[in-house]
Amino acid sequence: MKNRITVFTLLLISGSILTGLTFDEPKQDESLDLQTIMRLIYTDMQIINEGIYTENFNLIEQGAAAINEHPPLSDETRALVKKTLGERMPAFGQYDKLVHDTADSLKVAAAERNMESVLDKYQIIQQGCVSCHASFRNEIIRARSVN
Repeated sequence: MKNRITVFTLLLISGSILTGLTFDEPKQDESLDLQTIMRLIYTDMQIINEGIYTENFNLIEQGAAAINEHPPLSDETRALVKKTLGERMPAFGQYDKLVHDTADSLKVAAAERNMESVLDKYQIIQQGCVSCHASFRNEIIRARSVN
C-alpha cells in the first residue's frame, strides 16, 4: 500500500512538472469560477475524510478551514449563476452558508477532538453539497456551456 502511494505521488508530481502545473494554492484575493471552487472543496472534503478514517484531527481542521478560506466566485461566474437561478439564488446562498457555517463548526469540533461532533458536522456538509448539486448543478452546467 505504501508503495502504491509513493508511486502515485511521484506520478502526480512528474505529471505536474511535465504539464507546467503548480501546487500553489490560489491567493485569497483571487476569484475563481464555480467549477474550480467545487474542485477545491472536493479536495478539502477528501482531506477531512482521510482525517476521519485515520483519526487525525489536524487533517480534519485543515480541510474544514480550507472550505471557509476558498477564494470568492469571479464576477463573471457570479453573474452567470444569478442569471441562471434568478429568484432561486437565495436558496443557492443558503446552501453555501450552511456548508461554510458547518465547516467552521467542524473545525471547532476537530480542535476539541470530538469525533462524534466531527462526524455529525461532516454529514451536514456532505448533505448540503449533494442537495445543492441536485438542485442546481445541471442547470448551471447547461448555462455555462451556452456562454
